Amino acid sequence: MQNFNPLSALLKILQPGLPLDESYDLVQNWSIQEWEALVKEADLQLITPLLYPLITELQKNYSIICPVRDHIYQRYIAVAARNTLAMHDTEILVDKLCEEDIEIAGLKGIYLLEHVYGNIGVRSMADIDVLVKKENLARSYELMRELGYQASTYFSLYDQNIDIKHLPPLQKDRNSPVVELHWTILEEDEPFTIDPKAIWERVKPVKVANSEVFTLGLEDLILHLCLHLTYQHYLNLGLRGLMDIAMVIHRFQNEIDWQKLIAISQSWSSQKVTALTLKLVETQLNVPIPEGVYSALLPEGLDPKIFKNAREHLLDRSQYGIPMTPDLVEMEKNQNLFSRLKIAWNRLFLPRLTLARLYNVPPNSIKILGCYWKRLVYLVRNYGKTLSGFGSREKNIKTALEKAGVSYALHDWMSPNKK
Repeated sequence: MQNFNPLSALLKILQPGLPLDESYDLVQNWSIQEWEALVKEADLQLITPLLYPLITELQKNYSIICPVRDHIYQRYIAVAARNTLAMHDTEILVDKLCEEDIEIAGLKGIYLLEHVYGNIGVRSMADIDVLVKKENLARSYELMRELGYQASTYFSLYDQNIDIKHLPPLQKDRNSPVVELHWTILEEDEPFTIDPKAIWERVKPVKVANSEVFTLGLEDLILHLCLHLTYQHYLNLGLRGLMDIAMVIHRFQNEIDWQKLIAISQSWSSQKVTALTLKLVETQLNVPIPEGVYSALLPEGLDPKIFKNAREHLLDRSQYGIPMTPDLVEMEKNQNLFSRLKIAWNRLFLPRLTLARLYNVPPNSIKILGCYWKRLVYLVRNYGKTLSGFGSREKNIKTALEKAGVSYALHDWMSPNKK
């Protein structure tokens, strides 16, 4: 146990395509304590269910004793049950939309489960993501409401809506899976140039939840997952997000058109995001990326410090219980009182449309004025302790600030507007 690194062991054992005999060589001499440390790390990375099919095969072929099998099995069964319900709801809503000849593309989990992982219990899904064309959004929304779905907060098709990419989460009841109805894969006010029409030109037919629909073209799929993990979620999804990309590349390694992927990434201005994410996939999960991809995406090369910070932030699942935002990090760095007050002012007095979505109040209603008070109470309640800790020597606050600062600096570097 003294030299056992559970994260390194997890990365090795979950390499896509690792032969079973090599997996056995890795685990055959593990102690109970080492198995427990491995599962603890897997829980932190939210990928414990992915271990279950592997453990089952090792027991079947090598009769290994896995002292944490029940824990892994319970995680697997819980995910399988939730996903079964989600796929059932997916089938109903997809059939409803298809009856109206509305073209649908399955995004992320609902596609990956069936066509990449091939096992309903190994990957958790936070929600059901589907993409429709923008001109079909209004009718799609009507059909969803006919099925009993309600938007979780204010939304109007007549607003500009460039700061969101899907309708507010739609849900039938508290226990049913949430649906996110997308008309694009990234907000229009983000500094990328993603053309939804071009994405639809590259979709391919596929069966999802027993229905004939579409999925993103293979290259778009990989690029979307890269953006989702590394840019949209600030590298905060851990190993689970990286596994999605690694599994897709491994599963379709002979079908990926890498020159096409490079060209699309360049058209999106997402070269930094793509290069960084692919390098993480290659180095951490041993999934080979063809020679020349990185130099085509980033002729200047990937800064080793950028990569080191990204890897550490992605895989470090430490929780400090101290909420952080980019504005808080900026305030801590900026000692000028006027600048701090300006940042605080902007976070309190949000645009009316943003407040409307936060508090489910129409933006032109007089009630929106009361939302500013709610906003103030929320900020004080959730971030007051963080603010009061600025300048202190408390280790947790200092470490949380440093970790958040690295994350936001990486996010800033990935923007195509930054040098």
